[in-house]
Amino acid sequence: MTTLTLVALAVVAWGLWKPHRYATALALGGATPAGAALVAGSTAVPTFYFVALGALLLLAVQLVHRSHQRRRLEEAATPGMTPLLLLALWAVVVTVAAPLLFDGMTVYASGGMPNELRAGQLTSSNQAQLVYLVLSVAVVQLLARGAGARVEVVGLAAGATVLLSAWAVLGRELGVPFPFGFFDNSPAFAYIDGAPGGAVRYRGIFSEPAGLAVACLVAVAYCTARLPHVRGARRVGVLVVLAVAAVLGAASTSTTFVVAAAALVMLAVVVWLVEVVLARRALTLPGVAGAAAAVAALPFVLPLVVQVLAEQVGAKVGTSSFRDRSGADSDSYRILLDTFGFGVGLGSNRPSSFLAGMLSTVGLIGTVLFAAVVLVLLTRTWTLRDQRPVVWALLAALITKLVSGPDLNDTSGLLWLCLGVLAHAAARRQQQEALESTPRGLQARAAAGSADPAAAPG
Repeated sequence: MTTLTLVALAVVAWGLWKPHRYATALALGGATPAGAALVAGSTAVPTFYFVALGALLLLAVQLVHRSHQRRRLEEAATPGMTPLLLLALWAVVVTVAAPLLFDGMTVYASGGMPNELRAGQLTSSNQAQLVYLVLSVAVVQLLARGAGARVEVVGLAAGATVLLSAWAVLGRELGVPFPFGFFDNSPAFAYIDGAPGGAVRYRGIFSEPAGLAVACLVAVAYCTARLPHVRGARRVGVLVVLAVAAVLGAASTSTTFVVAAAALVMLAVVVWLVEVVLARRALTLPGVAGAAAAVAALPFVLPLVVQVLAEQVGAKVGTSSFRDRSGADSDSYRILLDTFGFGVGLGSNRPSSFLAGMLSTVGLIGTVLFAAVVLVLLTRTWTLRDQRPVVWALLAALITKLVSGPDLNDTSGLLWLCLGVLAHAAARRQQQEALESTPRGLQARAAAGSADPAAAPG
């Protein structure tokens, strides 16, 4: 047991008591990414995956209950679930088979420590990552079925983490009372509070500043897209989280935050231009004013941004950390080639970036399956304007992973929360389309069209 065990148990109990709101329990579990609910030997169970055990239980109950009910024999699968289930199955196959196929191959654990695959041997890391993946798939499936899968769930997870981190920073700098070591109690992490030379770096309740930077960028992306959808006190709350996240992200002095933020801004500009030019999106006065202001400020801001990026990247390139991370990624691509694209299994190799991690662990097939999950859900929900905050949070999380985040099953669970919420929205849209295609739906649409004065012949 740890200091968070009772809190995690209370969250699970609350979620099981109100199963239709279990998404909120999952968000609360993901709010402490460096927290451990249980420690068993060398394995520390993150709070998100501890709460995800309840999601697996609820899903099992729902499936058993459903099997005893008379339902339609033909029901369309939830969008994105088929490649996700195939990914989980493929990950199990690769993780079990790789040591047999590539016995003695050198792989690299966390920190770049070399290790060797052993035939018939699954390490504790292999077992933990497979269990976490199964729990993550259960989370997505449960959220796709409902369980309170609202847009606000992602905001709760990201916002709570940012605000707790701000509290930790205030406690460190201004002496504000804060329970140090309570939210970040996992022995599985090495906690980094500084840089060579004695420079202070902020990590909040994460294990390192890069983790804080990732959470802050996801919160900034979510809050920026969420602002047009809220009013009154909620808008004030979103603005506060947005401001705090931007400040903490900059204070983390993480190159990941700078590079990923620049990439996210460029992506947002490209998306806006495509929607305006190709999709003929209606222009609004605030949008036009904002675009004009951005264009006017571009000659002054762009040189500064380029200078900051050049300084950050240049400083990073000259460090041993960059050399170690680049070397780990290069070794991972070599592992991909040595295994003929098969991979060495989840938990067997840990590079620096997400693409290298996916390719070296689950191989080409697993990487394609994961990409299919993301693309299916994005294409099915992109036109749903109310889902845009989750879409941008997901894109921000993926961009930061591509820059510096090798784990498929990261301890925050934000990736799976985003996928689950989008899967629920895609499933609702699919059901609505199916309903509209029935004779009754067609009659209702015809009646609505005939009742519309604008549709009547002039």
